[in-house]
Amino acid sequence: MTETKPRNNRPPLEFVGAVRILNPCSKGYFRLKWTEPDGKPGDTSGGKTLETARTRATRENQRLSLAVGPLAVTSLRNMVDRFIAEGTSPYPHKKTQKLEQWKPTQKENLRKALERCLHNHEHYRAMDLDLDRKLVDAMRAQGGTYAVVRSNTSALRAFLTWAGKKKYISWRQAEMLPRGALMPEPVFPRVSVLIERADSPARLRQNGAHLSYVREEDAPSAEQVVRLRREMAELVPSWGDLAPEFAANTGARWGEQFQLTANDICLEGCADDPSAHAHVLWQVNPAGTAAANDRRCAPKGDKSRRIPITIESFTGYPLREGLRHRVEQARGEREAGTNPEALIFPSARGGLLWYTAFVADLLLPAMEAAGWPIDVYEDTWHQWDGEKFVGRTSRRRNARLPWHSLRHRFARICVDVKKLREGVLMAVGGWENIATVQNRYYRSGDDAMNEGTAAFD
Repeated sequence: MTETKPRNNRPPLEFVGAVRILNPCSKGYFRLKWTEPDGKPGDTSGGKTLETARTRATRENQRLSLAVGPLAVTSLRNMVDRFIAEGTSPYPHKKTQKLEQWKPTQKENLRKALERCLHNHEHYRAMDLDLDRKLVDAMRAQGGTYAVVRSNTSALRAFLTWAGKKKYISWRQAEMLPRGALMPEPVFPRVSVLIERADSPARLRQNGAHLSYVREEDAPSAEQVVRLRREMAELVPSWGDLAPEFAANTGARWGEQFQLTANDICLEGCADDPSAHAHVLWQVNPAGTAAANDRRCAPKGDKSRRIPITIESFTGYPLREGLRHRVEQARGEREAGTNPEALIFPSARGGLLWYTAFVADLLLPAMEAAGWPIDVYEDTWHQWDGEKFVGRTSRRRNARLPWHSLRHRFARICVDVKKLREGVLMAVGGWENIATVQNRYYRSGDDAMNEGTAAFD
């Protein structure tokens, strides 16, 4: 007589919420059974021990407890498609308190972010969005930088709010990602490897000098500025020679310098100041966009100032006459319509330059040709192609002495040559804190060191 296997149709051994734990089957495994929110039966193994079965049953019961109704079994893929198709912000407008349609660019950026988040997570359901945020954190970490993670987080927060209002998820789930939530580490971090190191002396700090002290060798030399000036003049004949000399002898930040117009230059003085100077009233907005027409913003610290224009630069370049010639040239370009604002340092099309384009297309090529120290890195990173993350490799150049180092040269000229007091340097250079000026340019430790050695001479 053939022995039949026992059927597991006896009453449950015990309940864990809505999950039933059944006696072991013939192979010794406990079974877990339950009913999904849409009425379909759920069934899985509980493991070989009762303790394991209870642990798994507790996890399933927690998931089931998040279900708010039949829609809880909807896949995240379908939910995202519906959210994007609606195209409506889940947040009420601040003034009208009504929901508004996404703008096309907003909708497209939101779709891209959510597509990144869904990568390898499309099959999860609404009820799988656990309150401990494991799944949500895994989704928003899909990127290579913290900027991408922040973008993903913002998109997911809007998506969860919408899903809560549409009864796909509970309000506990919808509110699991508040503003200011900690950011997870990016899943695909960029890896940089130095492959070419520029020849430069080791950075040794003299005893007594502040950590941020800027030494003579931390700023470009006269010879380096001259070489850079010549190379930039080849790339931009109208103002290439003037730009580095202006930066090194006025202390203007890049954003302040590259928005100056002919009307900002007062070589014969003005009612405010009889000496030759330029007015810094604006700077290039680092967050500005072409579409929003917000390329300018207030200078750093929301403070205007006047910057001096010397007759001859520390390299021997006739700065004041070179600037005078460029002002006349810019006004002529304005009349011709090629430079509508009479910018002193315009782009090829006559508008404001973008910093990234300036560095990539003008500054780095000129620095390389001029022999400035430049390190070369090989970066390995991942790019989202619309369906998946694809590995990429690229080379990146990093100047040891960036454009901002010309501002350090100006400070060293003011301290070492012009013998300006700390407060005066603050005024003409636009620094906010006198401690910053003291630590960077005055507290070198030379005086104390010289006095100590001289005592034993």
